[in-house]
Amino acid sequence: MTNVLQLSDLDIGFNKGDILCSLSAIDDGSAKEFIYRNGNNIYDIFIQRQGENAFAYTNVCPHAGTPLNMDEGRFMEKTGRYLMCHTHGALFQLEDGFCVAGPCNGASLTGVEILVVDGNITVG
Repeated sequence: MTNVLQLSDLDIGFNKGDILCSLSAIDDGSAKEFIYRNGNNIYDIFIQRQGENAFAYTNVCPHAGTPLNMDEGRFMEKTGRYLMCHTHGALFQLEDGFCVAGPCNGASLTGVEILVVDGNITVG
């Protein structure tokens, strides 16, 4: 993951270790979107669950600057293997956000540092 956003570095009220939600609050194979605001800055992130793991990214396509999802909680393509930008079909590896197909091939999503601790997803 090339670019990583630290929620604790933003002035939105988070510290390392703060709980964002429980892992069980996100259905396996689904995602939960979070939007935070600080003045004119808006931080739109999503957390995608895969089993006991969770991966977080900003909800911005590196090619078009648009949100990846069209439907709430749906960021994966139909096989469940890749994150997909629904604007133009770019595919991103879940584990590191690297684009493997589409107009932004070789670019990466901006990751968000999180941890899964005792069944909770926390600020990393």
